[in-house]
This record gives sequence, C-alpha cells and structure tokens, in this order.
Amino acid sequence: MEKTIFSLIIICFLSATTFSNSFIGLDSLSLAKTKKMIANGTASIETRITYQKLISKADVLLKSPNPTVMHKTLIPPTRDKHDYLSISRYWWPNPDYKDGLPWTKFDGLTNPITQTDDVDRKRLGVMSKGVWTLSLAYYFTNNEMYAQKAISMIETWFINPNTLMNPHLEFAQSVPGIAIGRPSGILDGRTIVRFVPDAIHLLSTSKHWLNSHQEITTDWFSEYLTWLKESDLGIKGSKQENNHGSWYKYQVASLGLFLGDTTLTKKTVQLAQKSLDNMLDDKGGQPLELARTRPFFYSCFNLQALANIAVIADKIGIDMWHYETDSKKSLALAINYLTPVLEGKEWHNNMLDELDYTALIPIVSEASKKVNTEEYNKILSKIIKITEEDRIEQNEVLDAYYLFKND
Repeated sequence: MEKTIFSLIIICFLSATTFSNSFIGLDSLSLAKTKKMIANGTASIETRITYQKLISKADVLLKSPNPTVMHKTLIPPTRDKHDYLSISRYWWPNPDYKDGLPWTKFDGLTNPITQTDDVDRKRLGVMSKGVWTLSLAYYFTNNEMYAQKAISMIETWFINPNTLMNPHLEFAQSVPGIAIGRPSGILDGRTIVRFVPDAIHLLSTSKHWLNSHQEITTDWFSEYLTWLKESDLGIKGSKQENNHGSWYKYQVASLGLFLGDTTLTKKTVQLAQKSLDNMLDDKGGQPLELARTRPFFYSCFNLQALANIAVIADKIGIDMWHYETDSKKSLALAINYLTPVLEGKEWHNNMLDELDYTALIPIVSEASKKVNTEEYNKILSKIIKITEEDRIEQNEVLDAYYLFKND
C-alpha cells in the first residue's frame, strides 16, 4: 500500500515538474498513468490497440506535407491568402436563380463544395489533429522525430511569415451572396483550441521546442483571443445561445487558461453556467438544438462544449458538474434527457441521420468522474457495448476514450 502511494506521489511530482502550464483538456496524472501502463505492459488490450493505431497515424504524418492556408484556391475578400476562409456547410446555390445567388440553407445536408481543398476548413482539421497525434506519439515514446514533425507543422501554421494563418476568423463559414463572414464561423476555431495548446504543453519538453516557438505561438493565441473578445463578429458570437455560443465560451475559457488569465477563464465559466437557464428546458432538452434536422447530434455537440468547459472549471476550482441554476437547470439534467434512448426510449424528434451514441462517450465519461458515478459508469458501459457491436475501424471518439481510461 505504501509503495503504491509513493509511486503515485512520484507520478504527480514528475507530471507537475514536466509540464509548467496547466493542460486544457488533458489530465497530467491520467496521462502519466497511461504512459506507465503502456510501457510495462499492464494497459488493457483496447488501450494497447489504440496506442498502436496512434503510432501508425503518427508515422504516416511524418511523411505528409504540412498544411497551410496558402494552399487554398479561393481568395478571401482581402486578397490575402493568410486569412482563413471557409464556406458554411449546409448552404447551397439557389436553384431559382441563374447565378445561384444568394445561396439557400438546407439544414443538415452538407454541400460537398464547401468541404473541398478550395477553402481552409479541412486543412485546419488536418493540422490540428496532426499536431495532436504527433505530440501524443512523442509523449508516449520520447521519440524526437515525432516532436520535430509536430513542431514543423506548428511553424508552418502559426510562425512562418510566408505560410502562417492570420489570427482571426473574419471569413469563416461565409455564404455566397449573403455574408463574407459570420459569427457562426467562430465554430471553426474550436478545432485549433481543442488540440494545439495541449499539444504545445506536450512538446515543451522536447529539445526542439525553443523559447521562440513558445513566444510566437503565445502571441498568436493572444491575438486570436483579443479578436474573439473585441471584434464585431466575436462580440456577436459571444451572444449566441446555441452550440455556437457554448463553443465560443469554450474557446475563450481555454485560451484564458492557456495564457494564464484565470480571471477571464473564471468569468467565462460562470457565463457558461448561467447560460444553462436559457439553453435547457425544464426536462433538460435543448430547444435550439432539438429544432435542428439533426437534433440528437447537435444536442450532444452542444453538451460536449459544456462538458469541456466543466473540465476547465475543475482546473480553477469551480464545480460546474454540480451547479444548478435557480430553475434547477444543470449538466446532469441535460445528460439525463439524452441517455434514455440507450434503453430503447423512442427519440421523438425528426432526424436526417440515425442516432450516434458515440457522441455521448466523452460527455458521460467526464461526468462519471464527478457525479452519479455508478449510474453513469453503467450508461458508459452500455454505450461502449453498443458502439463496439457496430464499430467502424476509425472511431476517434472511442479511440480517445480507450487511450486514457487507465484500466
């Protein structure tokens, strides 16, 4: 028993001294435990398989070109290719007009034109997830070639003046004939914030990560945060009451933590807590998400942002998991509204796609650590079982769960 406690103290000490800054989403102790179990062969078979998949992905990335906003073929209104550009996915050319303008919305139906390499959205995802994968591969293996590649991708996207992205989203999720940029476009930035800051913490132990890297990327994220808080689009984005508003708050809270502004993070967490009043009905349903053509997906999507904020809240001493508004709205109420479908309860909302229970995994997994542990662990086991029975080979959500579950 004493030996076990001593080992845990050592792990905590090493984690604290290795990473000088707080992770946004990762837990340093959990990370260290996973690394130790992989190294000594005590990790579960699922974790070991997921780890091998991680390394395989990282090996492919070693040979892949670095993404950059300079590779798009469509040009932003500024004529500056350093400005990020994307087109909103559910908008289509209007069949009633010869030139198709203005485009019209078909909610839930992705226009493939919006997902091509002509714009930056796919590249942003490839960069963010690529840096994440490589930094984890470096952490688990201590192999500097993974760190070097991750750092080179960061240099290309954030540092090199010839290839970098300017730190704003003025032209994200544009709609031809309607708007060259919209508050909804801020949603695109969540991918950078979810993966890159924590990857930077992982890479900070590499001999190839220089002070100049830290300084320039910190400046980039600081400028992006300023744009989120002070630009016209950013101010409008902060007032949205659906999943866009939640992901906006997630980005601000995350960057506040990353940049050491815990006052901003605390203020943003408190705003997220208060937003539950307008966001949820008395039963825990999310009216603005339930009105969509993909109501289950968007209910989970919004709840994922809120759960991520709750994880951040834990790091600054705020318990959002147990928080209730005056009208008894809470994260648990929202989770409990969705989970009965696992027991066969009919989902009464109109849908364009089938229920994807996988979306509940990261939400219930985090919640189980804080509230209704026994109940949520049973729910989580059921989701895993259902997902495993119909599992596709590449399931990023399930892989992430297995990599950090520590058993």
